[in-house]
Amino acid sequence: MVSDFLSSLLLVFKRFFLLIFTPYKTMRKIAMEKDYFQIFIIFGLVLIYFLGANLFRGFRYAPILMFSFFLLNFFITVLFFTFVTSFFVSERPTRSLIFTLSYSLAPTLIWFISNSWFYYIIPPPRTISIPGMFFSIFFIAFSVSLLLWKIILFYLAIRFSTKLHFFRIVYFLVLYMCFFIAYSVGLYYLRIFRIPFI
Repeated sequence: MVSDFLSSLLLVFKRFFLLIFTPYKTMRKIAMEKDYFQIFIIFGLVLIYFLGANLFRGFRYAPILMFSFFLLNFFITVLFFTFVTSFFVSERPTRSLIFTLSYSLAPTLIWFISNSWFYYIIPPPRTISIPGMFFSIFFIAFSVSLLLWKIILFYLAIRFSTKLHFFRIVYFLVLYMCFFIAYSVGLYYLRIFRIPFI
């Protein structure tokens, strides 16, 4: 069991790296995965983030509760795409979606971890100075790059899990965003997540 866990751990970090340079090929392999150790590792990294970030900037709620909200968000997403695509595919893509959407959390994890480090190293308020402007430009470029990477991985996750065509996937993504924006606003007003962890 220990050797299986370690091999899965190495595979997770290897695939996180490969998703940067060869997302299409890597996500296709992930869609056929059956090693659930990898899911536990990715979720474990998310839990470690919540526990660590709570030390830098205390959350309104306990880290375990924040992690529980993340799990709820994640499985609502899986169930949503399982349901809306079930009318067009012969086999339910639930297992494949769990794997692909878990790996699509890579840019999310990187952004949230980086944001916590920036908050610790350069805490607000930040002055309007030349170094401050350079940091702002860097942070915006960094965030946009991760957002584009996230969109690509999210699309590929749905694509390889469901095997549907581009326009149908885009349609389902628009439906998902209509639901998710309203859901995110609710989380914001409850002061659970200012930016949804998904």
